[in-house]
This record gives sequence, C-alpha cells and structure tokens, in this order.
Amino acid sequence: MRQRAFKAFALGGSLLLTALLGAACQSAQAEKVPVPVKVAAVEMNSARSEARYSATIIPRTQVELAFKVGGYVDALQRVRGVDGRTRDLQEGDRISAGAVLARVRQSDYQVKVKEAVSQADEAKSGVEASKAQHQEALNGVASSKAQLAEAEAGYEKAKLDYDRAQNLFASQSMTKANYDAAKAQYDMAAAKVAAARSQVVMLQAKADAAQSQIGVVEAQSRGAEAVVHERTIPLQDTALRAPLSGVVLEKKVERGTLVSPGTTGFVVADTSSVKAVFGVADVAVPEMKPGRTLSVETESLPGKEFRGQVTAVFPAADPKSRSFNVELTIPNPGFELRPNMIVSLKVASKEGAPAQPVVPLNAVMKGKGSPDGYAVFVLAEEGGRQVARLRDVKLGEAYGNTVAVTAGVKQGERVITTGGTIVTDGAEVKVIP
Repeated sequence: MRQRAFKAFALGGSLLLTALLGAACQSAQAEKVPVPVKVAAVEMNSARSEARYSATIIPRTQVELAFKVGGYVDALQRVRGVDGRTRDLQEGDRISAGAVLARVRQSDYQVKVKEAVSQADEAKSGVEASKAQHQEALNGVASSKAQLAEAEAGYEKAKLDYDRAQNLFASQSMTKANYDAAKAQYDMAAAKVAAARSQVVMLQAKADAAQSQIGVVEAQSRGAEAVVHERTIPLQDTALRAPLSGVVLEKKVERGTLVSPGTTGFVVADTSSVKAVFGVADVAVPEMKPGRTLSVETESLPGKEFRGQVTAVFPAADPKSRSFNVELTIPNPGFELRPNMIVSLKVASKEGAPAQPVVPLNAVMKGKGSPDGYAVFVLAEEGGRQVARLRDVKLGEAYGNTVAVTAGVKQGERVITTGGTIVTDGAEVKVIP
C-alpha cells in the first residue's frame, strides 16, 4: 500500500516538474532575441581637400568561351613556358584573337562530312549525266530535222514529177508503166517525210524530258551541297577560338575532358584597359560627370598612380547600399592592374568646408515621415538594454564612403551600419564586431 502511494507521489512530482520546465521554455521563447548589428561612431570630418573611395578592378571585357559541339577534348593551345619548353595553355597566359584554345576530337564529325561530300559528288555526276543525255537528245533532234529537210526536198521533186506524169498520162503521152513509177516515187517521198517528222517529234520529246531531269538532279545536287555545308559547320565548331586578345582568367578543361554543347572551357578577358566601379552618395552624383579624370592607387604597386576617366554613372541607386555606382575606365597598357585588385580613388572635394559630423553611407536610409528625407538608426541605452532609435537627419557633402550630417546626430553617437534594414524603432539589438 505504501509502495503504491510512493509511486503515485513520484509520478505526480514528475508531471509537475515537466509542466514547470515546459512553462520555463515557453517563457524563454516568448522573450525576443536581440537583433545582431554592427555600429560605427559619428566622427567629425577633417575638411579634407579630397575624398577617397575603394573599388575593385574588373576587365573591360570578360567572356566565357563555351563549346558549340560535344566530344572529347584532344588538343589545347601550346605555349612556351618559362623553362623554354612548350606546354598546354594555362591560366594567366596571354592569347590572341582568333587563336584556337582547344579542339574537340574531329574524327566523328569528319566521317559525316565525308559521307555528305560523297553524296554531293554523286549528285554532281548525275547532273553531268543528265546534261550529256540532254545534249545527245538535242543532237538527235538536229540530225532528224536535217533528215526531214532532205525528205521534204525529195518530196517536192517527186510531187513535181508526179504532177507532170498525171498531165502526160491524161494526154496519152506517157505509158501506164511510167505513170505508175512516178506515182510510186511520190508516195514513197510522202511516207519518208511523215516518218522524218515523227522522228523529230519523238526526239524533241526526249530532249524536253532530259531538260526536266536536269532540273530534278540539279535540285538534288543543291540539297546535297547544303548537307555538306550543314555538316561542315559542326566540324569547324570543334575548334574553340578566342574572340579577343587578352588573358586567360579561368581554364576549366584538360586533354581528355568530355564536354557537351554549352560547356564552358575558358574565361578570357581583355585587360588592355580596366574598370573600377565605386559607390557615391546621391549628393555627390552631380560631381561625377562623364569624362572627369580621377587618380587611382593600389597598395600592390606603391608609388604608382594611374589615371582614368568617368565613363558611366548608374541611373539608379543600389537598393542595399543606397549609393550610386560610378564606372571609371583606366588605360592599362602594361597590364599592371589585374582583375579583382583593390584600388583607392582620390576625388577632389570642396576646400575650406567647416568640420561637421559624418556617418558611413551604409548607415543612411530613407526617412519614414517624408519620401525625400533621410534617417539613421542611433544606438541608445534604455533600462540596461541596447535599443535602436530611428532619427531623421539632414545630409550634406559626401566624403568618400562617408557623408556629412548637418542635423540629427552629434559626434560620439553610434549609428547602425549593418542590420539597419531588419530592425525597427525601439527594437533591442546586440552589437557584434
């Protein structure tokens, strides 16, 4: 009896403990997890005479070269290596426009071309044979017409003799035997003319049929030639040619690789001139006029300065950074600037500007109250918690990747630079490095 009471007590205690733990878990889940954000302190600008931006170098033109036909790669362009030996093309090698970088095995396509050429040659032979038959028929027509003319001449003479014989026989000046002979000669000449005419008609029909046959076999020959052309194109497409002079950025095939149509073999780029794209605030866009010259430097080439021209200003702001991309084109005859290099740009700004607070560009967002206004999230301490407070600001001049704030924040305050798009006014946040 005591054992049963103890078991019941233990079971009840277990259920109570489970219920308490469940309630604690639900309470913990109900608590809102602080949003992780990155912040930056509001600083005072130093009234610099120039602003700096960072950008990544990209090629003027970059192309992915894909195979048009499938098969096994059995040849790659050979180049001379640093040891003087020839080797297969590698990443970093320079190429010339029109060069064959790789080739798919041709034998499968050559067989098809040979079959088509054989059929085309056979069709051409048929055309020649038909033309020969037509010419033979024309010669026969000409010969039969000559025979007809000869028969008609004989008929005219026989008719004259027969007419004279009729007159003489009627006047009893010719014997019956001579008259019969003249009539027989006339009948024979008439029959000969009729036979010659029939021969002309028959040979002319044969010539017309030969002419029609020529049209048929010529059409067949043109079709066979079209097949040759159609099968020659894939054979030519076994060669993967460079469309430009430049450098190999990526190599994705080797000898023996099985490729299909559309498989990328190489990524090549023209780096005789390069581009640097960087973002500016909307207040700095009017200064970025196409044709403006800017200086570019990179830590990989200390002391070396490059100059480029603004060639494009994007018409719309980037939705994430809310900055406008500017494209700078830089001549690169020595190929010193390479793709994906980080460079810094100097942009002259107005001199003598008074010191004022500046914030990073990625901290600025559109204001809630006015579509033309701007705002930032300021980090505030409330009740021992860190919360985000949305504050309207007025913007001034841009200084590189920062922008001046003429009203709304002061030096030393911290603004949210990452995570501002997912927090709300008053939300608890957690600052991360």
